[in-house]
Amino acid sequence: MNKEQRTYHCRIPTGANADSALSAYAAIYGKAERSLFARLRSGGNLTDLKREFLPKYGITARQFNSLAAEIKGKIASIKERRVGLIAEAEHRIARAEDVLRTISDPAKRHQKKRRLATLEVRLAALKADKDAGIIRLCFGSKKLFRAQFALKENGYDSRKEWRDDWRSSRNSQFFVVGSKDETAGCQSCISSVQDDGSLDLKLRLPNAMAGSGKYLDLRGLTFKHGHNAISAAIGRNLSDNKTEWQPISYRFRKDAQGWRVFVTVAVPEVPLASISHIGVIGIDINAGHLAVTETDRYGNPVKHFPVACVTYGKTKDQRSAVIGDAVKRVIAYAVSKQKPLVIEKLDFEKKKAELEKESRKHARMLSSLAYSGIQAILRARAFDAGVTVHDTNPAYTSVIGKHKFSARYGLSGHAAAALVIGRRFSGLRETLPVQLHGTLPLSARNRGRHVWSKWASVSRMAKAAHEAHGRSGTSRSSPSPVSVRAKARPVTYPFVAGGIPAGESSPALFG
Repeated sequence: MNKEQRTYHCRIPTGANADSALSAYAAIYGKAERSLFARLRSGGNLTDLKREFLPKYGITARQFNSLAAEIKGKIASIKERRVGLIAEAEHRIARAEDVLRTISDPAKRHQKKRRLATLEVRLAALKADKDAGIIRLCFGSKKLFRAQFALKENGYDSRKEWRDDWRSSRNSQFFVVGSKDETAGCQSCISSVQDDGSLDLKLRLPNAMAGSGKYLDLRGLTFKHGHNAISAAIGRNLSDNKTEWQPISYRFRKDAQGWRVFVTVAVPEVPLASISHIGVIGIDINAGHLAVTETDRYGNPVKHFPVACVTYGKTKDQRSAVIGDAVKRVIAYAVSKQKPLVIEKLDFEKKKAELEKESRKHARMLSSLAYSGIQAILRARAFDAGVTVHDTNPAYTSVIGKHKFSARYGLSGHAAAALVIGRRFSGLRETLPVQLHGTLPLSARNRGRHVWSKWASVSRMAKAAHEAHGRSGTSRSSPSPVSVRAKARPVTYPFVAGGIPAGESSPALFG
């Protein structure tokens, strides 16, 4: 049975003994972690380092395994992320160069040139590190590290005050990895469920803390979210005749209010509630809302509606709450219709690179769109409800929706895009409407190409028309024609059973 990893957290009840013990553990862990990263980066062998680190830092073999797992994960993450950062920087530079060619104001050109130079320096540094195999990792955060160079501006009266914060940040967390080969899924932190339903943790302390005892008991923990899932995972580990345990991992982290514990467990998959052959529900994720369009098995729209999801100007917690409420409504609808969800497989980092050409307000709105957060919450809620979530190629969904389905079914542009997303997953081919064929200057050698090449031409001409309206002083909010060569006339398609236009004699888009 497939399982999904989930992480839940709760705050540890305050207590002087617990706080001092956890802080001492974190200090030992942080020092060993930084040393291990430096040694691995310089080519050290993990097996040899393990023999060295156990007596040097007074830790157990399993605690070293936690260190190694975390450092290897961070190194792998940096390498993977760097590829995306290079591609993003290259795309930003290309967009900045395009924008620069359109700016005539000297002051604005100067600022854009400075921005372009910054991007080029960043790209060169990323490529140099990649070619040299250098991994850079700042323990304690770059932001806090740079605060030492402007103490007053960052609220510090002295360098000592900053240094105390810096050390506290570097020694504010530690990780306890679980394993299926360890009794109860984690021998370094054993959890148990009490009669009142609360959880107790028995944390194995490093050998260097022998004066504080061998274990630290943390009692009466209650998780606001995921308590039942953690209790169930503990119960599965306590069942008889265990040959393989369910791993349970823990991360302890200190913030301004005290210590919290994060528990990662595997959640068993629930029975599926989606039936794929009766239709799908397409979702177009936008800066202010989710456009939801349900289709039947033939790809015709059945129902469509927007779900408010405004994250602009919200704090992190507020964004999570807004996204959670929006996703809850979508999942409830999918369960009631027993249909799977379909979303675009977007590279939002590439999308953010497009912000070089946008206005400040629009750029801020797009930056606040937590697309990855929406996706993560949507997938998690769907998993819990037994709803399947599928990805599909995002190419030209908005263009196709606008010029083929919006007027036909009376849909907004976003609802029409959601319809295209659902239809694409169903394997339906989106040919151009007859009214558009005459506007595309396709040569004979291009006629056999994929239909997306034709939609690409439509997209380019629509963009050119939009820019032409802007240059002529026409309001950018007015409808933009597909071609700049002729003025568009509205097209109306009667909505009939089966979703097929009643004839093809509707007024042409172009005269």
